[in-house]
Amino acid sequence: GGYNHVPQPLLRSMRESFEVLDSSNSGTIDSAAVASMLEQMGMDNSAGSLRGFFPTNGSIQLNLARYLDILSGPLAELSHHDELSAAFEAFDVDDSGQIDVAELRRALVSTAPDPGEDAIRLSEREIDGILGEFASRRHFGGKGVNAAKAKGEVFRYRDFMANVSG
Repeated sequence: GGYNHVPQPLLRSMRESFEVLDSSNSGTIDSAAVASMLEQMGMDNSAGSLRGFFPTNGSIQLNLARYLDILSGPLAELSHHDELSAAFEAFDVDDSGQIDVAELRRALVSTAPDPGEDAIRLSEREIDGILGEFASRRHFGGKGVNAAKAKGEVFRYRDFMANVSG
């Protein structure tokens, strides 16, 4: 009930990932399993990064509820689907579902958070990683007056939105 902000397919995937990490079917996972998962994903698996999962004064194991809380917490901070879609559509001048990658990257790197927001800025490397997952060459048949000029890479934001919302 406390995970209404998480799309059901994503919540299902998070539960399945817990089951994979819980190889002994004990209902808990330990720091070694989380460290292994982080390493396989190419992420920092140092003792310092594990403190986010296992505080020094807390439990040395995670149950499913705590695991879901940790993974779903940052998702609560994401923009509402309609708000995010409107932001992308503002860049989509020809209503093709695509945005020029260079233009979007510039906006993401140079736009400061609104005053009073505790927004964490993504690094350029993180931005490139996200954009790269949904980038491709502009396809023929693009609509609008700028379609002929825009021949570079585009970000397929509708695909991105479908992936995020499940």
